[in-house]
Amino acid sequence: MTALDRAVEAWDLFRRSCVREGPDGLTMLEGPKARRAPVWPYSQALAAAVDMALLTGDRSEADRWVAGLAPYARGDGYTPMPGQRRRYYDDNAWIGLAMTQLHLQTGDAGALEHARRVFRFVAQGQDADGGVRWVEGRRSRNTCSTAPAAAQALRLDLIERDEDAEAFADRALRWLHRELRLASGLFGDHVDRFGRIDRTIWSYNQGSVAGAFTLSYRRSNDDHDLQDAMHTALDSLRHFDGERAWRHPPVFNAVWFRNLLALDAISAVPGLHDALDHYLDRVWRTARDPATGLFTDGGIGSYDGTPAIDQAGLVQLFALRAWPPDRLQDVC
Repeated sequence: MTALDRAVEAWDLFRRSCVREGPDGLTMLEGPKARRAPVWPYSQALAAAVDMALLTGDRSEADRWVAGLAPYARGDGYTPMPGQRRRYYDDNAWIGLAMTQLHLQTGDAGALEHARRVFRFVAQGQDADGGVRWVEGRRSRNTCSTAPAAAQALRLDLIERDEDAEAFADRALRWLHRELRLASGLFGDHVDRFGRIDRTIWSYNQGSVAGAFTLSYRRSNDDHDLQDAMHTALDSLRHFDGERAWRHPPVFNAVWFRNLLALDAISAVPGLHDALDHYLDRVWRTARDPATGLFTDGGIGSYDGTPAIDQAGLVQLFALRAWPPDRLQDVC
């Protein structure tokens, strides 16, 4: 079975199991009661749809997923669930990155304007010292909000020079280095409102940081940025070897690997392809539940016990493994 065959089968399975047509378009479902998924899982399905669009040459499915964001919208950003008020900056950074990638794949000016609009909201979450808050009204500043927000800013700056976005990214990356880089070279999770550091190491945080430094290098051509990206990538590959990666949430691994693939398109990352292929081969061989067909068996990790978000992450990886290598630098 080819990489493309795997991607198509995984995507079709996800759509049959986790998606339905509602009165307001596509609705992603989670849990045994088939409830509407929050916008964070939805953002990862959107990313999968955009990844698949490059393979199939048909962007109509991605456009349907973009339209399905409408119930979550409030102002320039999106709320966790329709009708709620408090918005999460990381949720919106993921959406902005997916829209930016859609623009890079298609040249669509509307997708780029959508990405810029979401970034206007995300930029409001940055404190003066550079960290980006996790959620409106709270003081926690997180790697999962700061790094993808920096990446989004740099993507916009690379598409069309934007000095404000460039300054935003520089502040964010300096803050990450100063506040959350651990002795291991990896990045902790967040700084809470009291200034305490949560040193938990998640794969998606390492990928997001490596991706942001990769984009900084593309903008500046400064070898220090490339070294920061590469050190983060290699340190994370050593840390998340074997069972540690297997038991990690697949959606976190998706963010990790997709950013490392974008780096690899600029400068080869030793061991990356072997690690990704080993992971995906194991998923295909041992993680499929015989009753549902979903990739939830064999002791594979789970984000929250509801399979939809992790299936979306795995679709991303199966799709990207089938992408032409010369397009991987566009992965956001």
